[in-house]
Amino acid sequence: MNKKILFIALAVFFSITALSAQNLRDNQYQRAGRQYEKQAQEAMNDGRYDQAGEFADLASAEYLKSREYADSLLLKFRAANAINLAQRTITDVSNVRATAAHYATEIAEAKKTLAEARVLFDAENWVESRAKALEALDLLKDIRRVETEPKKKTSSNLVLPRYYTVVSRPSNTDCFWNISGRDGVYGDPTLWKNLWNGNREAMKDPENPNLIFPGMIIEIPSVNGETREGTYDPSRDYSSLK
Repeated sequence: MNKKILFIALAVFFSITALSAQNLRDNQYQRAGRQYEKQAQEAMNDGRYDQAGEFADLASAEYLKSREYADSLLLKFRAANAINLAQRTITDVSNVRATAAHYATEIAEAKKTLAEARVLFDAENWVESRAKALEALDLLKDIRRVETEPKKKTSSNLVLPRYYTVVSRPSNTDCFWNISGRDGVYGDPTLWKNLWNGNREAMKDPENPNLIFPGMIIEIPSVNGETREGTYDPSRDYSSLK
């Protein structure tokens, strides 16, 4: 085999090695890719360069499938997250009789929209399903708790956001620590474990607090009996709500 062919084989091999190093979820395609990569390396070591190139091509194809599969799982998870959040919100506002009566039209429309999101989810239309679920949430965003009797405004009755949508930032990107430190959340990054523990069931890997992603909607548990409603608005100044 001449040097040109050897160079091409090496280039293919190292390109798939770089691909396999990416942070993709472990799945059957990733495992198959690693097996083909191992066979390619063995063939290279034995001087079977044609076979090495064939195995390298097979490994590259499997890694591509792995990435596509992981991307699909992420879209599915984001859709499920939005559907669960919409359902919890509908349940919460419906459980307060005065609020449910006052916003009956909005709640009914949100339920209808959420049902459409579930149909799209069952059809594996993850992007459209998530969009519908967020649409259902949007219909509920202006709903405020209706009290049967006026309450004295105390620190325990301040209205703070109940949900936060994770975003990616060039610096100080969202993580439980940074989110916890934001005004309107807790204003104290050391309380981050409240966010982690309160959202474990919604996380793909409940034991890894670092595994949150842009677009994920997390719930902000109350820590001092404070009332929380709606979704965090980055354009709003929450500094006065202490």
